[in-house]
Amino acid sequence: MTPRIRELPERVRNQIAAGEVIERPASVVKELVENALDAGATEIRVDLEEGGVRLVRVADDGAGMESEDLRLVFRPHATSKLATLQDLDHIASLGFRGEALASIGAVARARILSRTAGAATGFAVEDEGGRIGDVVEAGAARGTTVEVRDLFYNTPARRRFLKRTSTELGHCLDVLQRLALAHPGVGFAVTHDRARVFAVEAAMELRERVRRLFGGELAEALVPVAGEDGDTRLGGLVAPPRFARSDSSRQMWFLNGRPLRDRTLLRALKEGYRGFLVEGRQPVAFLVLSLDPRQVDVNVHPTKSEVRFREANRVFGFLVAKIRAAVTATDMATPGERLLASAHRRGDWRPRAELAVYELPAAPAELPAAPPPSLVPPALGDASGGPFLQIARTYLVRALADGFEVVDQHALHERVTFEGLRAELARGAVETQRMLVPALVEVSRAELELLGAHLPALAPAGFLLEPFGEATIAVHGLPARLRHPDPEGLVREVIEAIVRTGRAPGAAELLEEVLHRAACRSSVMAGDELSPSEIRALLERGAALESDQTCPHARPTRVRFTLADLERAFHRR
Repeated sequence: MTPRIRELPERVRNQIAAGEVIERPASVVKELVENALDAGATEIRVDLEEGGVRLVRVADDGAGMESEDLRLVFRPHATSKLATLQDLDHIASLGFRGEALASIGAVARARILSRTAGAATGFAVEDEGGRIGDVVEAGAARGTTVEVRDLFYNTPARRRFLKRTSTELGHCLDVLQRLALAHPGVGFAVTHDRARVFAVEAAMELRERVRRLFGGELAEALVPVAGEDGDTRLGGLVAPPRFARSDSSRQMWFLNGRPLRDRTLLRALKEGYRGFLVEGRQPVAFLVLSLDPRQVDVNVHPTKSEVRFREANRVFGFLVAKIRAAVTATDMATPGERLLASAHRRGDWRPRAELAVYELPAAPAELPAAPPPSLVPPALGDASGGPFLQIARTYLVRALADGFEVVDQHALHERVTFEGLRAELARGAVETQRMLVPALVEVSRAELELLGAHLPALAPAGFLLEPFGEATIAVHGLPARLRHPDPEGLVREVIEAIVRTGRAPGAAELLEEVLHRAACRSSVMAGDELSPSEIRALLERGAALESDQTCPHARPTRVRFTLADLERAFHRR
């Protein structure tokens, strides 16, 4: 009787296994370049044809391989980077599974040419769809060159799932850019269909590499990140919120030289930008994390794109604190040059509304002095100095050492109110303004039932609410900081927050879900006329904050025009 269960041939097993490691040409690029880096390469050249489907060639000047190494190089689970099970506890190399070359050879026509530094000649070996040839002597430069042609030629179903050339090339370049940024000290040169795509020199540091790959405007605006916690070190660069994108393609994390798309690290980055980004926008950052390999497990995903930290909570808290400190040091003001260029394109230089402009005198001697320099954001100067202009009872204009800035009075006061509520919540001391006559808000019975279970949790945030009858909420008190609060609107937003999250928001969530909207309605509005002392008080309170350059919704509070912007506008340069 013929058994229905049978062992698959080795070539079939290798082709199936290749599907977990090699998804597209970018997978081949990643594995081959990581091998070159592990071999100690200082110069790496990558040649692509037809998006990498027709050819991926990676040449390096690394250590090279002997003929005996080449006899095993295409064999499954053959590697120079692990010897025992214990080695998995402290992996420091980029490639380590022994799967990549075997998987590549199973689904392509591959050839390796290599020579070590002391050898008189090199050696070559080929693997065509899992058929491994003999090792032969061949002339070669020091290092290793791997050629992979006709990817998935023998698995047509997989090949049909590949995208157009431009798409596959984009994936390859994304991998190469990340590896080039992760490894200062290594030079990269990349071509596609024999045309140069990009190159970075080995001597280039991270900021110079960003400039070469993504342009000078971004590179100039980046702010360094730095911090240590024991053997955990964070470095790199973060961009001001105005560079945020609709996609996460420029969120780049490098752990011990390994580019990652790890969820924990991406969440830490998002938390670091919380309150500074418009919802739905993605920050731009290039972050370098170093820690003892024993403190992280990189063996949790076939593509090695995710890791598991031994002390995840400690690492997460450390990262958020350091990222946030760097983000608050960025220049979040909207550059006036962009607005001038946009107006030029539209041919629109006329004001859209009548402007009521008047000058406010400088601060008299008896008023409080300006805040100390340590509280003033870089390049902003004296926050309470004059003179000021209030335009259309909405915008505040003041001179700077290198130009002037226009401040949105509502956006700035909204940030001040919000941060005051945040500080009170952190101290557990939100001051509540009790109402002489409770405000009554009609709700549905379902909403009353939903809200009733969470009323005690809302009291520490300054919301004194209680049921009143079968379909009404009585508002006895609200946070005292709120200016002209809207009891009904606030109750509705609390209910919406609970429905959205499925639970009563905690202090931080309450800020995000409810209080920043309350701060918006309780702040100085567009159209409110401010006295000189009110303007100074607003600017001084803003300057004393961690950051006063965005409102809680992440809109900029100011637009800054430099002398260079003005000179361009008046054709002086």
